[in-house]
Amino acid sequence: MTKTRDFRGLLAGGALLVSLTAAGPAAADEAMSWSYATAHVGNCIVGLTCGAPGGVKTLGRERVTENNSEFTRASIVQSDYQSQTSVNFGQAFASAQAGEGALGLPVLKAYASGGGFFLPNNAFVPAVNFAAAHAIQGYTNTGDTALVIPLNAFQGLVDYLAVGAQAGGRVGATLAVTTGAIFDPLVSAQYFQAGTGPSASGQWTGTCGSTGALAMGTASVNPIGRPNTTQFLSVAATSCTGAADHVLNPGESFYVWATLGVLRSSFGVTDASNTFNVTIAPQFQSRIETELAPNLALADGSGLNINVGVVPEPSTWAMMIIGFGAAGSMIRRRKAVIA
Repeated sequence: MTKTRDFRGLLAGGALLVSLTAAGPAAADEAMSWSYATAHVGNCIVGLTCGAPGGVKTLGRERVTENNSEFTRASIVQSDYQSQTSVNFGQAFASAQAGEGALGLPVLKAYASGGGFFLPNNAFVPAVNFAAAHAIQGYTNTGDTALVIPLNAFQGLVDYLAVGAQAGGRVGATLAVTTGAIFDPLVSAQYFQAGTGPSASGQWTGTCGSTGALAMGTASVNPIGRPNTTQFLSVAATSCTGAADHVLNPGESFYVWATLGVLRSSFGVTDASNTFNVTIAPQFQSRIETELAPNLALADGSGLNINVGVVPEPSTWAMMIIGFGAAGSMIRRRKAVIA
């Protein structure tokens, strides 16, 4: 496991990151079945190296993977890369942890701030920062009878703050309910591919037609810069087959997957440290908390066969970053007006 930094007391864009206390039988130990967090700070030159293979220079990066962890976090701050440059290129951090409630569903946070400067030839060098957190909560039927899992019960809401050019920021979130590992949660760099759908919110190696896929949902947005205004992105996992329920026999397990990522290029902040809370839809809360939770035990991630360690280098996601040209030209025009 790579180094970790506890930033629960770090102020991020006005939002204080805090550790939540989990409750309920499945989350009594505040543990996650599996969790992963990554933070990356880099830079490239608009019109020259941005968008080219290998064109993004890595200034600092941290990846943290834990199994059955209470709190997983990754953080890159200026002190991690200040020896490489005297310019402040911002920072990035993310975290994943078990939340409150009967199932201890994931609570994810992510934050990225950017910066940049002009070269003598007036070429703009922006920051290219991203942070992402992934979490899996698994549950095993420990009872003597089959349980009926409502497939449309899981939803989430991302509270975020965006400051800066719309083209320079991105927020994305995913939810899935499965009986096994059907996509690779580690390819977080593919998170910010242009467009919408799964390609914009995580690199899925499976679809609703894959074995083990029960329900899926994804959402992403290029946030509009509205300083000091909280915005929202909602996502819900909906049944892949149209069936309302899944029968979970004694000894069988199911998993709730959640991913949150933010991107910021150039000046500004994309702050989702106000959390992506995965919750149970109100109409299913009583049923899950009273009928299902008492017969479910937290499952570890050992049965998922997740291949930890294969994460794309900046050269693989540099082609996916959008908005540098617009951001650079906008900043140059603003600089000329100020001059």
